[in-house]
Amino acid sequence: MKKAIFSFILVATASIPAGAQLSPYDENAPVGWASIGMECTGSGDVNPVVVTTEDELRAALQKCKGGKTAMTIYISGNIEVKEKLRYDKCKNVTIYGLPGSSLYNRYHNDNADYAGFFYCQNWENCIMRNLTLLGAGAYDISACDNIQLVESKNIWIDHCDIQDGVDGNLDAKTKSDNITISWCKFSYLIAPWSRPGESDDHRCSSMWGSSDNRGDDEGYLNATFTNCWWYHGCGQRCPRIRFGNVHIANCLWENGTEDDPAQYCIGVGHQSDMYVENGDFSGTVVSGDHLKYYLTDKKVYDLIVTGCIGEPDRMEKGAGYSGDYYIPTNDPNYHCRVYPAELVKAVVTNPENGAGATLDEALLTSRGNPNYGNSSGIQQIGNDSNTARVVGIKYYNTSGVQIAAPDGLTIVVFEMSDGSKVTQKIFNR
Repeated sequence: MKKAIFSFILVATASIPAGAQLSPYDENAPVGWASIGMECTGSGDVNPVVVTTEDELRAALQKCKGGKTAMTIYISGNIEVKEKLRYDKCKNVTIYGLPGSSLYNRYHNDNADYAGFFYCQNWENCIMRNLTLLGAGAYDISACDNIQLVESKNIWIDHCDIQDGVDGNLDAKTKSDNITISWCKFSYLIAPWSRPGESDDHRCSSMWGSSDNRGDDEGYLNATFTNCWWYHGCGQRCPRIRFGNVHIANCLWENGTEDDPAQYCIGVGHQSDMYVENGDFSGTVVSGDHLKYYLTDKKVYDLIVTGCIGEPDRMEKGAGYSGDYYIPTNDPNYHCRVYPAELVKAVVTNPENGAGATLDEALLTSRGNPNYGNSSGIQQIGNDSNTARVVGIKYYNTSGVQIAAPDGLTIVVFEMSDGSKVTQKIFNR
């Protein structure tokens, strides 16, 4: 196995190999906040090592500790992790999950040191791709996340399948900044545990910022969530934001069902500045009188929702907020392409190249997607005011009969503002 992997590494290039599967909407790069201030390159794929046991994984991370060594770590097979992976000040590191691999920790206990996986304190310029992380199930113990980012910056987490975190699936706090979460799937599939005096249902997926009282977080916790899928069981915090400028684009929420409704989807917390764009909320069920956004008028925040399915457009500010609305495209250095919300479910849930650990081995070290939009010829869809925009979408079955919504193999016709039409074939499960 190791010989095959190292042979691949030696011949890999930046281009996408023939036959590799990649969504035409996947930019295959750390778009958004992860590359603001500096390009997020990870290890640059130097110093590769394949790990097949917990001891080998720990030995590799130990070499990275303190920023001593740039390293590329490939996880192979299913590895049980019995204790939190805490190696501080890692820098220029990439961790890849090979197809079919996973890290798992199903041990249920009361000790925070023996739950969760990556505790990343003072990590910088690091990448995690194609990881499958299988936790022990929700149990209200702090600092037991599958991934926790603490004082870390320029981090790209891409195409990961993150399940059943004890305290959370993926959290960030304490001046962490410039983070992009792309094409990740989050879920809680194990019934929650409970203990006296704590939450009896702590299925909380992603908390951004640990407390309203952390004034030193102001100006930090900036993040992009794009093409992410909050799947069954994520009861809340999908995500929940404090302080950061956060762009949430082309994401899908299917976290609540009639039998197991969610408490809410996105939490709009203290000092958060949020822009939620072209997402799909139509497949989730929320309990009680909550909207799909959890808002409190005692908080200081601003929120723009635009182009989403299941929630109306809105612009609103919390009590006491007097600043400008956060609009990502106002920053000329910010880049994240966005496509119509009507396509989100089909794109994100595609089992071959949608959200989750769907990358094949050949794609792990590639960068960029020269075929972005090629299947439909709609490179012009986006926020550039100088290009044609979508003004209408129609769906047809393979017999050419117009239908109300995508169903199976569907032909999508985009009517553009310049009078042109472009088409694409999609498959909607």
